[in-house]
Amino acid sequence: NTSVATYVDPVVHEIKVCRSDLLGDLRRPDKRAAYLDLGGECWYVLGNDGRGRCIADADEVPAHCGVMVLQGERLVVARAAPRQQRQELPFAVWLALAKATPVTGLDDDAQGLLTTPPADG
Repeated sequence: NTSVATYVDPVVHEIKVCRSDLLGDLRRPDKRAAYLDLGGECWYVLGNDGRGRCIADADEVPAHCGVMVLQGERLVVARAAPRQQRQELPFAVWLALAKATPVTGLDDDAQGLLTTPPADG
């Protein structure tokens, strides 16, 4: 919760666990545009198929979105989301976010599941 509109940093995560759901979502550029209009980041989190393979390659996701993939039990950043130029949120959107209740039950150790791929070299 915040009472300062400029502290809001919207980040959207589209979690996809099957390829058909991903492909259907990728055919909706208006949906992504609505997320990006908030001035934050849009990430696609890609799961694995029944054989343990990622459901898509990062380059199948539009370049203006970040991509995380599941590797074992960890999420790995395959491509970072470009930073959007912050725009002022419409008042009603900011107010809804300011009134939102944070999700309970998460602990700071969960952030350890997010890693970046090792540098090539």
